[in-house]
Amino acid sequence: MMQLDCVIPVHAKDFETLGFTIASIRRCCPEVRRIVIVGTCSWDGERDHDVEFVQEDADFWPFRRSDLEDCGCPSGWLLQQLLKLYAPLVLPGLGPNVLVCDADVIWFGEGSVRFLEAATEGSAQFVATRLCTFDSGNCPPIRSAVDLHRYDKFVSAILPGLEKRRAGQETAVCHHACLQRDVLEDLFARIEGDGTPFWVAFREAAKACGGRASEYELYHAFACRFFSQRVVRWMPTFAVVADAEAAMRSPPAGVTFVVAHSHLRGLSKEELKDREGIINGDTQAEILRLMVQGHPQELLAMISGSGML
Repeated sequence: MMQLDCVIPVHAKDFETLGFTIASIRRCCPEVRRIVIVGTCSWDGERDHDVEFVQEDADFWPFRRSDLEDCGCPSGWLLQQLLKLYAPLVLPGLGPNVLVCDADVIWFGEGSVRFLEAATEGSAQFVATRLCTFDSGNCPPIRSAVDLHRYDKFVSAILPGLEKRRAGQETAVCHHACLQRDVLEDLFARIEGDGTPFWVAFREAAKACGGRASEYELYHAFACRFFSQRVVRWMPTFAVVADAEAAMRSPPAGVTFVVAHSHLRGLSKEELKDREGIINGDTQAEILRLMVQGHPQELLAMISGSGML
């Protein structure tokens, strides 16, 4: 079986879901070998979950949190993105394929989630990666839809001439990505061609875009442009939820993963109406659910039977 390693940047706020995330990776993602968490303080569950801890200010990282201030967004937002992009290049002993994953993603489907595929082109054999996206036709009217265009300008700001494959219509902001070291090496070399370190170029592009930066969009756009034979389009069904434990007890139908954002915890049902939802699923059913939310079930039955959707 092909193998990959996993890197997860963490913050203290992530400890509430981190155990769920790691346990789900071990249960559902058989390609994963090592799991490395990167943060400011170690986590009590490291030994029980067989994970390694690395300090975010270890010597091999060429940047510090303080280097990323005054960029139009919290410094930690840029830091965790750079940790993901640099990890396959600087963390000792990682393999050539690295899953980077947010600490609030929980996977489903025991032993069924795979990110690598053996591929051939002529006589060449290589490993391709499944890169997750969603598009405008598969996203209900929830706040995640802004990701379809939020980071479009950042991609060309950091590497002039590079554009998203479907700007404004598709996004790779899916809270994880399988990165390949040689693709990253090429990306870094192109951006550092004028002598500017990659992380400085990343910071300055983020600043120019008002803090709207995305490691996922950058890698996906670059891989699609220069390593298209390595990219397998993947649009699994996933859900944005506020309550991770409730989602694990009763997973939304057909989801491959859920993302349980910390900023959604504690919000009222009314506040969650346009924040929670299923992406890459039955979009019409999601629209219907949003339309009737807070109304009698009879309304749902009436609309369902009317043929409107």
